[in-house]
Amino acid sequence: MRRCTSADGPYDEEDVPRVVEDLEVSGRVLVQAPDGLKGIAREVADILEGKGCEVVLDAGRVFGACDVTPGMAAGADYLLHLGHYPIPEVEEELRRLGVRPIFLPTRGRKAVEEWMVEEAAEILRSAGVEEVDLCATAQHVHELDRVARLLEREGIRAHVGRGDPGRVPEPGLVLGCNFSCLENRPVVIVCSGRFHPLGARLRTGQPVVQIDPTRGVIDPESLEESVRRVLAVRLSKIREFDPEEDVEVVGSTCIGQRREDVLKALGGARWEVRYLTEDVLRSLRCDQCIYCGCPRVPVDEAARFKRWVVLNPAEVAAALQGAQGYRLDEIPADRGVLRALRGLRNGSAADDVPGGGS
Repeated sequence: MRRCTSADGPYDEEDVPRVVEDLEVSGRVLVQAPDGLKGIAREVADILEGKGCEVVLDAGRVFGACDVTPGMAAGADYLLHLGHYPIPEVEEELRRLGVRPIFLPTRGRKAVEEWMVEEAAEILRSAGVEEVDLCATAQHVHELDRVARLLEREGIRAHVGRGDPGRVPEPGLVLGCNFSCLENRPVVIVCSGRFHPLGARLRTGQPVVQIDPTRGVIDPESLEESVRRVLAVRLSKIREFDPEEDVEVVGSTCIGQRREDVLKALGGARWEVRYLTEDVLRSLRCDQCIYCGCPRVPVDEAARFKRWVVLNPAEVAAALQGAQGYRLDEIPADRGVLRALRGLRNGSAADDVPGGGS
């Protein structure tokens, strides 16, 4: 049997049980998978039990490699995570806790077809774009070399950047909390859904062409209405924030979302949860909350928090500075954001919080 290391693969979903059959694991194994792979996770658990392992299945909402808590990992000999590439700093922390991580990233069910790249290139050419940043989510990042070659055949130069080494293990990979592989160019992103294209657009302020293997090619204009709605809500909440009123700081227990730099800048006591919910906010009996876990929660789940002013750290920095633009909050936080957050407690704010494209 072979010893599987993190970031081997990616694998077709139906091949995951076969790969697990070949793993050398023993003792207590914590198995994590996003909702779409939980059926396979149950099959994997049966295989591991057949090897004599004690298996614990995480029933929570697993959105990425960030979503494991020390409490859940405690006592586990292995973490087997399905679907995503590892986050290097999360792997490091798990090993420090005595847990051996194994990440089995999976491919999307459908691949990019040549006509999709040709259509994307036509959209770009019609907008006068000759050079783009090319990126993808975990399910499609393995396709980027081929997509880049096809784009360049169509006269579009494609850059596949390397992101922050502490968060991003693969060139061109984007996470909901980290788009550091992108520069200041128009973007072509290979993914399903609107979550990551929205993040790319808010991060760069540039047009985003989406290649969705399940839906085809989506031009930048179709994203703009979503961008306008999100910015209207976020800028409104930023204006509502009152630093003179009580505000609760809520952090995350997830290893990959524990933003110690932000929490240190804010100082003082904080609450910690795995998921921020309406019930949590009701129990805190406070109208304002700085959420220092996943920075996309206040942005993408704003409809659940209408009754409260829930901001991420970059939004708080913008409120303190009276910034006119919008900056997407990412992990790790920008230094200017950290300086502004220190001002929340001591009554002064730094003058150089950077704005963002909107």
